[in-house]
Amino acid sequence: MLNINLNVEVGSIPYIIGQIFGIVAIILGFVSYQLKTQKQVLFCQAVVGAVFLIHYALIGAVSGMAMNIISLIRNIIYAVRGGRAETKFSKAIPFIFTVLMGIMGILSWSEWYSIFVFLGLVINSYCMSFKDPQNIRKSILVTSPLVLIYDIFALSIGGAVYESVAIVSSVIGIIRMKKR
Repeated sequence: MLNINLNVEVGSIPYIIGQIFGIVAIILGFVSYQLKTQKQVLFCQAVVGAVFLIHYALIGAVSGMAMNIISLIRNIIYAVRGGRAETKFSKAIPFIFTVLMGIMGILSWSEWYSIFVFLGLVINSYCMSFKDPQNIRKSILVTSPLVLIYDIFALSIGGAVYESVAIVSSVIGIIRMKKR
C-alpha cells in the first residue's frame, strides 16, 4: 500500500477548490462524449483525467487520485496509437493498462469503498481501447455507476455529478451517433 494520507477537511479551502476542479471536469466530460472520433474522445478524456487527478488530490481521495494518473497516461497513448504504427505490442496495450490500473488500485487502497473505483477504472482501462466511439460510450454505462458509488463515499461532489452526467451524455451520444 502507498500509505498516502492527504487529511483534507470537508469545507476547507483545498476541499472547496477541489470541488471547483470537479465542476470543470463535469463540463469537459460532457463535451468529450459528444465528440465524433475515438481520438477526440480520448484526448478530451485525458484532460478530464488530469483535472480529476487534481480534484481528488485536493479533496483527499487517494485511490481516485492515484488511479487517474494511469487513466491520463492511458488515454493519451490510446489516442495516438494506431495507423501504420499498429504492432503486435500495441495490441497488448489494453492488457498492460488494465494490469497497471489493477496494481495502482491495490497500492492506493485507502478505504473499503476503494473497491468501486478500482473495479470501475480497471474495466474502463480495457474498454477505452475500443476503436468504435459507440462502444466507448456503451462501456461508460457499466463503469460509471461503479465510480459513482466511490465518489459518493469519497464526498466527491464533482465526481458524483460527473459520473451521472457521463451516463446521461453517453446515452445521448449513443442515440445521436447511432447509424441509421
